[in-house]
Amino acid sequence: METARDVVLDYAMGIVRLLPGQAAVTSAVLQGPPAALLGRIPQLVRGFAGERTDGGALFCAAAGISGGSAGTRKDAGVDDGRGCVLVQSLPALSRETAGSPMASRAGRLTEAADWLHWELAERPELPEGPVAERLAARYALCYAGAAILWLWRAGGADRAEWAYEAVDVVLEALEDPAVGVPDVPAVLDLISG
Repeated sequence: METARDVVLDYAMGIVRLLPGQAAVTSAVLQGPPAALLGRIPQLVRGFAGERTDGGALFCAAAGISGGSAGTRKDAGVDDGRGCVLVQSLPALSRETAGSPMASRAGRLTEAADWLHWELAERPELPEGPVAERLAARYALCYAGAAILWLWRAGGADRAEWAYEAVDVVLEALEDPAVGVPDVPAVLDLISG
């Protein structure tokens, strides 16, 4: 059985295939360095505030449904300027989970992402060093949490327990300021269970 980390990475590759304009931001989230992601702060903040997303493509990526030939376009690696549609889908996804066993977790994850975007919006200049690493790691946690929520939504009962446990790990790291996450690979390693 694949680990949560493997499934999130597979899902990220599905997003890149279905939404080629997300290749640059997905790479920045998953591979770092923090400056590659945090250099996009205005774009990320605007995108999250506007909930710019593509729910149909995100569901297709989660369900493993082919996205056609989008990944073969010449502009496949070009940044589409929408920020990170996966993280930006959290508010809508949280609303959709209302009444389900995942609702509380989705709400907490959305709240953590909202708080992070407020923090990013308040920064007049690009952070550096440990502050940048922590911000980028928190963003990667939001990314991983959103990916798990989409996988749960597409997989339903087949992934229920696994998804609950994986989101709980993400939330613990996001909500506990004492948890020091040094870099993005360490974030993904948190969900290796």
